[in-house]
Amino acid sequence: MVAILELVESIALRVDADGRVTPASPAAARWLAARPGAPSLGALFGAASPAFLRSLAESSGKAVPENPWPEGPVAWDLSLEPSDGVLAVGVAIRSPRALASQLATATLLDKSLALAVLPRESAAPLGERLQPKAYRESTVMFIDAVQFSRLAARVDPVTCLKQLDFFFSAFDQITSAFGVEKLRTAGDTYVAVSGIPHRRLSHAVDATFAALRCAQVVASGLTPIVDEWDWSFRIGLHSGPCISGVLGSKKPVYDLWGDTVSVASHVERVGQPDSVCVSGAVRQLIEPFFSLEFLQTTVTRSVGEIEVFAVRGLLPELQTDDQAMVANAEFTARYESRFGSPCPTAAQEALGVELGQGLDEF
Repeated sequence: MVAILELVESIALRVDADGRVTPASPAAARWLAARPGAPSLGALFGAASPAFLRSLAESSGKAVPENPWPEGPVAWDLSLEPSDGVLAVGVAIRSPRALASQLATATLLDKSLALAVLPRESAAPLGERLQPKAYRESTVMFIDAVQFSRLAARVDPVTCLKQLDFFFSAFDQITSAFGVEKLRTAGDTYVAVSGIPHRRLSHAVDATFAALRCAQVVASGLTPIVDEWDWSFRIGLHSGPCISGVLGSKKPVYDLWGDTVSVASHVERVGQPDSVCVSGAVRQLIEPFFSLEFLQTTVTRSVGEIEVFAVRGLLPELQTDDQAMVANAEFTARYESRFGSPCPTAAQEALGVELGQGLDEF
């Protein structure tokens, strides 16, 4: 937002004994240059002569112009100088062009800040509260670094965080390519959601494909810093209803609430490192597309017993590569037939395409 003080500028003019007006500050020089013609004392100060202007400075210290210039100061503070001249200081509204530029810059900054912390569909001017929304279907994804505390204790903080930033930046680009919304990072945990705020039937398939690609980034070992530490992440997903919104008036954070969030976090905690683990609810939604393996039955405090499955990749008839990570035309046709929407382009491309410049450019 633009502050009031940014809309005005101080103008200082010097009037000598002969009535010549000269700028006493850079802002005054710009102000005079924007107004053609030699300024008269009458137009500026409502004074008929230099002597009258000096008398105004001696008597009241102020003069209200009878015929002020457009967009000019509404009042002047006058003071006598030792050289028998007068120093006039006023406040002028900035030119329309300067104001337009200032407002445009502030608007873009306000919008960019909003989009940095809020989903595009929900982004509002900063300071405006977002109404909570309930979603009947969504898929929440948790990604957590394994034994991160031990890693942080054995390497210097800069190296540790650069490595973590590499992975989180890669996750950002992958989730964005599959239409999955990043929510936040908390320490070494990355949280995202599919189906919120943009509702779609394919939320579980999109989130699972994005999770597989995130696991592939970790397995690739292409990190920017050579370190003997073997990075490992657990990834857990669960599908169900959620409530989204923003709480508080400072440092707004778009977040989710509901059992779906806590169950997704639980699936991640009990899942296998370096693999994508999903709940039974996710399995029912993605079985036509992915190969799954039953791992265990676990108990959660919020919903009781749930089954946990590991996602091993695309079904054989839907893949084009030996790693089961690139979808073929049959996958695309099945996706569009089932959900009535186009398949994400990233699903048909090898890892690295959705990462823009590629892993080695991070």
